Amino acid sequence: MTHLLVIGLVASSAALGIAATRPVEDPGFALVSRARGADVGDVLPELTATYELVPEPLEPDPMLNRREVRFTADPTPLPTPVEPPPPPPDPTPRPAPPAPPPAPPVVAGNGQLAWPVPGGSISQYFHSGHRAIDIAAPSGSSVVAAEAGTVTWAGWRNNGGGLVIVIDHGNGIVTAYNHLGSLWVSPGQAVARGQGIAGVGCTGICTGPHVHFEVIVGGAIVNPLRYL
Repeated sequence: MTHLLVIGLVASSAALGIAATRPVEDPGFALVSRARGADVGDVLPELTATYELVPEPLEPDPMLNRREVRFTADPTPLPTPVEPPPPPPDPTPRPAPPAPPPAPPVVAGNGQLAWPVPGGSISQYFHSGHRAIDIAAPSGSSVVAAEAGTVTWAGWRNNGGGLVIVIDHGNGIVTAYNHLGSLWVSPGQAVARGQGIAGVGCTGICTGPHVHFEVIVGGAIVNPLRYL
């Protein structure tokens, strides 16, 4: 019975076309022989089998059936780098601010102007909307030159001042007398400090007899009380 089993195994191996390339011991035969107390070497001095290794067909990999996503480069060419524009030129330097006007010169004489309306009193002071002082006095009262100088204007002005006298005292000092009732000097005439030049009145735009007294220093109207 044992011999028939061995012969059957050999025949089935030959039918399957499996060829052994190296001698092996059939574990099945050895197991049967040991069970029956037989020595395999006594039955078959050398048992060999030939196996032909045939690769099994590869089964498709389910992972390969997944949709393959490929990333391709954008065919659009990259833009050519553009050099940044040059910085704008420095702005044209601003011209230097004009030099401040020179300090008001000192009035000739004792540095103070004489009170232009003797006995008169201030009815309105100097402020941003009234760049002079108003000195009220009765009509016909004397108006005197605040300092020695030359008369540059003696006449009517249509700016609301009525009869006006302007005296240039030199050194950039000019005085103006507005709303006069009468004129006692003429343009180009030299006058002395305290000399009578006109009478108080209310000509032009005026609400009562007074003198609208202005002081101009270096071309700028200043507060007359700084020089009186």
